[in-house]
Amino acid sequence: MTAKTLGDLTVLKSRRAGDRVTFRARVLRFWEIGGLRMCLVGDETALTRIEIGGATVERGKSYEFRGALVREYAGGWHSASLAEGGEVALLEKDVPISQDEAYIERTYKILAGVQRKKGRVAGRVPPWRHASVGVSRREQRERPVR
Repeated sequence: MTAKTLGDLTVLKSRRAGDRVTFRARVLRFWEIGGLRMCLVGDETALTRIEIGGATVERGKSYEFRGALVREYAGGWHSASLAEGGEVALLEKDVPISQDEAYIERTYKILAGVQRKKGRVAGRVPPWRHASVGVSRREQRERPVR
């Protein structure tokens, strides 16, 4: 199946799950949860999450993501996956982004949190425990408040 070249990331939302797409974006953040390697990428129009599998990319660099598999989730949001046959190519020219750093950080925290929750449900990530679990009451009382 031939990959559809997208003019920008907002077009990803109009694609169906299973479509192959090619697009350009800048890598903004990374995270790994339960063996799944993810990154947040963006362009002038949007941000999206990509499962990068074994691909090597660097934060702040721009890439062409070729043959990425579109994934669609409940609630109408979309992402892409390189883990199933896609590839990346470094671009010489940076892809511009319009989102500010605060918005990028909030989006990253939300997406990484969703992945941790899904990882726990699937058994890839251990259950969440509060940091004080396993600490005696005395140690909790003596611990300085920050």
